[in-house]
Amino acid sequence: MEEAASYEEPRWPPSAEQREPQPMTPSSNAEPVSGRLPRRRLLGLAGIGLGAAGLVAGGVALEQFWQHSHSTAAQADQQLIGHLLRRAGFGAGPEELALYRNLGFAAAVDRLLHYQQVPDDEMEQRLAALKLNLDHPQDQQRWWLLRMAWTQRPLLEKMTLFWHGVLTSSFRKVGGPRFYRRMIIQNQFLREHAFDTFDSILLGITSDPAMLFYLDLTKSTRNTPNENYARELMELFTIGLGHYTQQDVTEGAAALSGWHVRGFSSYYNPATHSDRIKHFLGHSGNLDYRDVISILASHPAAPWFLARKLFSFFVYENPSQEDLQPLVTAYQQSNHNIGAVMRALLLSPQFASEKAYRSRLKSPVEFAVGAYRALGLQDDGSLLPQFTTLMGQTLFDPPNVGGWPGDKVSAFWLNSGTWMTRLNYVDLLLRRGLGRGVAHPLNLQSLIEKNRIASPEAFVDYFAAFLLDGQLAGDRRDLLVSYLTAPARGRQESVTFANGKSYPLSRVRGALYLLLASPEYQLN
Repeated sequence: MEEAASYEEPRWPPSAEQREPQPMTPSSNAEPVSGRLPRRRLLGLAGIGLGAAGLVAGGVALEQFWQHSHSTAAQADQQLIGHLLRRAGFGAGPEELALYRNLGFAAAVDRLLHYQQVPDDEMEQRLAALKLNLDHPQDQQRWWLLRMAWTQRPLLEKMTLFWHGVLTSSFRKVGGPRFYRRMIIQNQFLREHAFDTFDSILLGITSDPAMLFYLDLTKSTRNTPNENYARELMELFTIGLGHYTQQDVTEGAAALSGWHVRGFSSYYNPATHSDRIKHFLGHSGNLDYRDVISILASHPAAPWFLARKLFSFFVYENPSQEDLQPLVTAYQQSNHNIGAVMRALLLSPQFASEKAYRSRLKSPVEFAVGAYRALGLQDDGSLLPQFTTLMGQTLFDPPNVGGWPGDKVSAFWLNSGTWMTRLNYVDLLLRRGLGRGVAHPLNLQSLIEKNRIASPEAFVDYFAAFLLDGQLAGDRRDLLVSYLTAPARGRQESVTFANGKSYPLSRVRGALYLLLASPEYQLN
């Protein structure tokens, strides 16, 4: 992987004006607890009513929640590392944030990219102990969601998620229930080659059993090649519309013939490959699948096509040619190495810019895994797949070969139904956890004692520090503290702070709920 010629530590955050979102009232079951603060005021505090129109304009989130004039160097660093770990992972709790902040930004990027140097044995052991059935789609989803939540290699899992949304397949078309495991085989391939050359990734996905079945390449014969994979390979995977013709589809399909699936593996049979002369994208000869991949990965449109997908997913939508040029250059100079492209992306000024900060709405996976990970939940995550599906993202089952629309335009992730599901998810996460059977709620008393949190103000600041990059307007902070300290109805369990004062558990838990339901927390 090539080193960047030079690197300047980015200034963070850039100057911006603070703006408050306009709340609207949702259905009544969204409020975690009753209290003395006016209901509409509380809902405004939580940012309820975060419709796509309210948070996002033209597909780009515009909310800014910090003021440069009041930022200390430590706060600026905290925001930049928080931004990095949300985009190049799924967010982080206090200890992980401290680890990466101590490294500094450039070294933090190196740690994320050079994931092989970071042990992840504990995660593998925890997953193995669950004894999940990887022949069942919901257990497959749970296995991957918990990988994202528990991993010490967050960028590796984020890249795997990116590739899953680009080089798509679905368990609904892999040959039936007996062959659902083909999706895990594909997932492991995408993980193992996440930062490989684009050529190697394309060669591997072309011969992947799930993909062969999903896009009908197994139906190809030398005399009647199936065109589905050839068309999607060009349109959605490599160069995009406008760079090929129907003849290229026909000729590419012939060149790609010869692949077959047997059980959980694939094989190439030259006898079923069309050995006629093909004319594909300006190249002629007895071309086969290796030639097709080499031609596409080297096509002038390929680095721009791939750079746009990566930039839109990891930075912000609608990038300019100037935004994409460093990624394209890295692709060309590294012989198509994705690790080099990602390094250029993460160290680009655009990644650390005001325009990128909280510019995308969190996907269901990012939201659900991020909250679970940041809070350090210890249950078995049994309900994670159910909630990400209800929020609009079912792993191993993208809506079509084009992947999830929200990966391109994040506003598509949110509507009134998915927003209420997010609120219900946060409520359940805090009240009982996500395991089935015995409840395992977040132990707030233990957390307060461990971190010696001395007051309601300190409690709000502690969670805002890693959930919101420490960016919480003073009036909203005051509302949260007032809410937490207001009397609750009836007798109930209490939580005692380090100053010796006790407050109702429902109030303490409710204050955390409101932070997780805030507009800032919905934005990535």
